[in-house]
Amino acid sequence: MEIIRVEKTNNTPSIFIDEANMFCSIKGASFPEDAYPVYQHVLDWLGRVKEKLSSKLVIEFDYDFLNSISHKKVWQILDELKSMHNDGKDVSVVWYYLENDEDIMEAGEDLAELMNIPFKLIAKEV
Repeated sequence: MEIIRVEKTNNTPSIFIDEANMFCSIKGASFPEDAYPVYQHVLDWLGRVKEKLSSKLVIEFDYDFLNSISHKKVWQILDELKSMHNDGKDVSVVWYYLENDEDIMEAGEDLAELMNIPFKLIAKEV
């Protein structure tokens, strides 16, 4: 089973994928000029595991900042999860935000409402 680690940069989040445990974590600021190479690791992984998924798959998002280009890629990831959920797969999302960060909180709330998949919003203390 594959483990993928992508280190964060000044404008991209860290990504950790643990295929054995069907877990993915995306953490940090995300404002690259081109979000495709940043998030393609996650989308490729979801494409590989979606047919053989037999256990719960969890993706955690923990953003400091999220620009519109990155938001589009997050939408694509969540859309893939929604498709998997609609196929009867056990998927869930955990969305962390700093308790005083209304932008990230509202982004998570909006996505949770639009996607209609198991979605937990968790406030972190400042």
